[in-house]
Amino acid sequence: MNNLAEVSPVFENGCHEDGTISAEAEKFVSSHEILRSQPTESTTLGDTQRPDLGLWLLCGAATRHDRWEYLRRIPLRSREVQNISVKNIQDAVKRCFDVLCAVFLLGALFPLLLLVAVVIKCDSTGPIFFRHSRVGKDDRLFTLWKFRSMRTDVPKYEVSPTSVTDARLTRVGRWIRRMSIDEMPQLINVLKGEMSLVGPRPEMPFIVDRYNPVACARLRVKPGITGLWQISPARAFPIHENLQYDFHYIRNQNVLLDCAIIARTITAVIHGVGAV
Repeated sequence: MNNLAEVSPVFENGCHEDGTISAEAEKFVSSHEILRSQPTESTTLGDTQRPDLGLWLLCGAATRHDRWEYLRRIPLRSREVQNISVKNIQDAVKRCFDVLCAVFLLGALFPLLLLVAVVIKCDSTGPIFFRHSRVGKDDRLFTLWKFRSMRTDVPKYEVSPTSVTDARLTRVGRWIRRMSIDEMPQLINVLKGEMSLVGPRPEMPFIVDRYNPVACARLRVKPGITGLWQISPARAFPIHENLQYDFHYIRNQNVLLDCAIIARTITAVIHGVGAV
């Protein structure tokens, strides 16, 4: 079968009308291979007729390994990806789940979040929060909030640190990134309806500008604080090279799967897996 570039033409400017990006963004993009086409095969994207309830995420390491390998090998086909849809009832249930959990977590973690804010302010000069433009559902731009973990002279769109020894990180930043506490302010994004607790990771605008039609299908749902890709072995590689995890989640999203992903995320945070 022909590759995707032959099946579906690539958008010149991705999902946005304006394809211009900053010099530092251009430098970032040039150091990462942005998805422009994906190989296609005759197999279908949907791996099974039964919905994935996420129970395998709570099983032993061997079972999880086999399932991750299975998902990794799912090919992407343009026609099937573009036919992915989300039912209104699913959206409503997911929104109620998100709001209840976000309110509970913000209330329960408020003393910790306040302490982190004070420590960040005392540790280094600069703002407590780091704000970033991201692309959400239906290609809408929103401001993503995080606790600041790097020095203020670091450009916004620099490549993320891959080690706690990165000189760009502040002393507090090393700790909060190690525990993923820097992500907690995104609960505000969840309450505002810009993000979900679970979903595809929100991408930066200049990367979305280079999306092809298949990759743009990620924008049919709200991005998440955590997700299937974030807890997978493929988290060490760029999101745009592992879209099958996002599409599997979008096709199967349900509250039980969300709970399983959140449980696995908590386990990963406790053990510092995938965190910097």
